[in-house]
Amino acid sequence: MKKLMASLTTSVALLLPAMSHAQDLTIWAIQAFNQQADDLITQMAEEFGRERGISVEYSIVPANVLNERLAAAIQGDAMPDVFMNVGQQVQYFAKLGVTQPLDDVLADMRAVDGGIYESTVPSVMRDGKAMALPLEVDVVPMFARKDLLEEAGLGLPKTLDELRSASQAILAKNPAITAFGLPTSEANDAETMARMVVWSFGGQMFDETGTKVTWNSPETVAAYKYIADMFAEGTIPRSTLTWDDAGNNTAYQTGRAAFIMNPPSVYSWLKENDQDLLADTALIPMPVGPGENGRSATLLSTFSWMVSNKSDRQDDAKAWLRYFFAPDHYQKIIETVGGRWIPIYPNMTKSMPLFAENPDFANFDEMARNGVVDGFSGPPTPWAATVSTSKVVTQSIQRVLVDGEAPEDAVAWAAAKIDELKVE
Repeated sequence: MKKLMASLTTSVALLLPAMSHAQDLTIWAIQAFNQQADDLITQMAEEFGRERGISVEYSIVPANVLNERLAAAIQGDAMPDVFMNVGQQVQYFAKLGVTQPLDDVLADMRAVDGGIYESTVPSVMRDGKAMALPLEVDVVPMFARKDLLEEAGLGLPKTLDELRSASQAILAKNPAITAFGLPTSEANDAETMARMVVWSFGGQMFDETGTKVTWNSPETVAAYKYIADMFAEGTIPRSTLTWDDAGNNTAYQTGRAAFIMNPPSVYSWLKENDQDLLADTALIPMPVGPGENGRSATLLSTFSWMVSNKSDRQDDAKAWLRYFFAPDHYQKIIETVGGRWIPIYPNMTKSMPLFAENPDFANFDEMARNGVVDGFSGPPTPWAATVSTSKVVTQSIQRVLVDGEAPEDAVAWAAAKIDELKVE
């Protein structure tokens, strides 16, 4: 671990000479879903500035308005020097030509003992260059109520068929419960989680090259029918049509849901606020879908750092990133976030007590290595990013749930819309 902790420290020190005069470095970041972590990173940015001899403005921007502010900043030629975003947006900003390649910093991260989770790298690549840096690893486990399953005489579901049967049994004993808290609105989480169901059934949005739409398949139709059947029987309640991105979190955290899919922010909340509910909770991989193409498909994503190519402080911007990813600094951040972010360095997942000694996180390393990225079964692309932000999948599922359209027709509609949105 000493080698891991020290390998970037020397390079950081060499990159932090005292400056003869102060100039501002502007950094925009998304919330870490933990106020202590946000405070820590803010303090780190201030300390970095003092060591480098510059003033640093570290601004935390709500995720739901970040892209609007960035669009306005691009239009007004007032981009921050460094900015954070979700991984799906890297391709969008890279295509706009507003970001700076960061291959040299990525090489430094890869040189740390044990390297990084390479599964995250495709999301930041564009035309063979790293246009961003993966900040952490996001996996989406399923949260399951062990107590409700035990009451129904059932174990943890390993397949989607078992998930449905368990949901039915739990609902029969607890009529007010949200059995399967799958968002069916047009929230970001709804788009993500519907895809996880489809991927687990064996559906794919694109072929392996990312250039051909493959959404219209028997597997995708079967996944739509699965969702529609659970919605019709009430195991996915109608209220999910209006959920925002906090809807499933709130339902589970208030004890009103038996199963949800969500990043570990829910775990962090339970640890701080409801130890009893945490004791009744299991974090499990996505149950396997039916048929020969069925699989356990969790979305793999990452928050990412980008540097504006219009910045006149690019050396400072890269120095900040090296400072942030220096293992001694970075581990403090991961510890403070408390499980919401899986460290980009696999050796930390193996050595940090937060992960290595916590049975709830036992599956995270495997999920981080083998998750499915946006654009599956192709690589992340601007086309895939455009489809994601356009909410094609959730719109098509609502055509089934709200309008009564046949799953086959809704899937065909979605495939045609995906094709219409093609971006080179």
